[in-house]
Amino acid sequence: MDIAGKKRERNALIWAVVTLLIIGTTLSVTTWQSLRRQTEVEEAHLFYTARAVFLAVESSLRRGPVRQGRDHLTPRTVDLFKDLEQGGDVLFVGIIEPSGGGLLTSHSGASIRLPAGMIQTLFDTGSWTGRVDVGGRIAYVYGKELAPARPMHMGMEDPGPVFLVVGIDQEKQLGAYRGFRYNTMLQAIYMPAAALFVWGLAVNFLSRREQARKAVGLERFQAKLLDNLPDGLLTLDAGGVIRAANPAALDILRRTPEELLGRTAEALPAPVAACLASPVGSSIGRRETRLDDLFLEILCLSLNDEPDNALLVLIRDRTHVRRLEAGLAEAEKLAAVGALAAGVAHEVRNPLSSLRGFAQYFVKKLSGRQPEEEYAKTMVREADRLNRVITDLLFLSRPKTLECTEASLVRVLDELGGLLKLELDRKGVALERRLEAEAVYADPESLKQVLLNLLLNSLDALPDNGPPVIVASGRASGGVWIEVRDQGCGMDSEQSGKAFEPFFTAKVGGTGLGLALVKRFMLDHGGGASLVSEPGRGCTVRLVFPPPPGAC
Repeated sequence: MDIAGKKRERNALIWAVVTLLIIGTTLSVTTWQSLRRQTEVEEAHLFYTARAVFLAVESSLRRGPVRQGRDHLTPRTVDLFKDLEQGGDVLFVGIIEPSGGGLLTSHSGASIRLPAGMIQTLFDTGSWTGRVDVGGRIAYVYGKELAPARPMHMGMEDPGPVFLVVGIDQEKQLGAYRGFRYNTMLQAIYMPAAALFVWGLAVNFLSRREQARKAVGLERFQAKLLDNLPDGLLTLDAGGVIRAANPAALDILRRTPEELLGRTAEALPAPVAACLASPVGSSIGRRETRLDDLFLEILCLSLNDEPDNALLVLIRDRTHVRRLEAGLAEAEKLAAVGALAAGVAHEVRNPLSSLRGFAQYFVKKLSGRQPEEEYAKTMVREADRLNRVITDLLFLSRPKTLECTEASLVRVLDELGGLLKLELDRKGVALERRLEAEAVYADPESLKQVLLNLLLNSLDALPDNGPPVIVASGRASGGVWIEVRDQGCGMDSEQSGKAFEPFFTAKVGGTGLGLALVKRFMLDHGGGASLVSEPGRGCTVRLVFPPPPGAC
């Protein structure tokens, strides 16, 4: 984009320079032609003026002699010359002697220095034009041979040719020419300067228009970028008033534009407002807080280095990352337990089988003898219990290959009802179903094992003849959730936080592996498990199964 813009500007500049060169060249040629034409006009004007004076003098001199003797003009000629010189345009009028001597004028016979070669040209061609410096003044000189005053008679001496020279004062013409030349040159300078000024204005206008267009485009780009930014963005002025909020910020904070824009930071949710409790305008760095079920990371930056300035607040929803981190930590923990379980199962199971065999032998051998028979039965029961622990450890250490299908919750619960019938009858507790979703995409055997562990935990937490155990299901975000609820003794917050950890148990005789296996099975399914419990108010375990692959 920038490269193309520079190319357009460079092309415009080249065309502007070419245009100025054309204008300058045209003006230069026009000015030169105008000056040359003016010079020709002035030259023609001087020539015709001098020739007119010459003809008038020639006409007057035809009435009588021009000179008296060899070196003096006649009084009549002197008076005529003086009258012409007093008019202002004629600088001098004179006669050149036939011998080629000096110029005879009305100035008491004083002579004027003529250019070398002038007289020779007059004798050769009969006429001459040129310029002569007369006392610091430039005169246009026109010289030509006078026609004889009367015809020559036989026997008369030929006086030789007589040349009349007229000097026209050129100062007026030179002044007018200088004025014309000055005006012409001024016009020639003014026009390019005006064109250059107009070009500069045009370039400046185009540059500003281009900058305005880029600014509008950049503003639209920034607006589009901020509107589609996944992180929330707030702008607070120096007074702590919220001036801008992008859609992501409104979604994360669960506020409408009317509830935030134009209001102070107190309009923000309390946990977020607490992170902005430091003086507005100071950079308070990065902080983390919780908003309901969200983990938020808040980054505050001052827009400028000055202390009293606007504040930029970046709000990032780290909930998904936190859950991934928790799942990764849980997986690492289960992997460590599984590695340990594999070694323990190998080392313990073989001797345990021998011990259980001997315990059964003693039960038969000591049948009818008390308390020896009861001790032997206790040994068998504890060996079976230890074997179950090892079996559960093996489930943790060896992830099962899942064969997920559309499993019927009705069928699974029917089978579990048959397995738990004796236990349910012994406790006097009913199993209640509230199924909005009757099928789930899962491994049927794993699902049965998970629900069996949860139902056994609920039965252990309930008193005899207590309220029913509820199994509910429903759909959410394309997947299916299943809940097992009871109203038993419940757990406190510390116990709830550790409920899914291996070997942690809150009941007497528990192994602490039941909920750990539930967690492991749900991770294998790509779902999740959560627990909500309060002392004396029971416990609810929620399982979330993702939708099948390819489902919308």
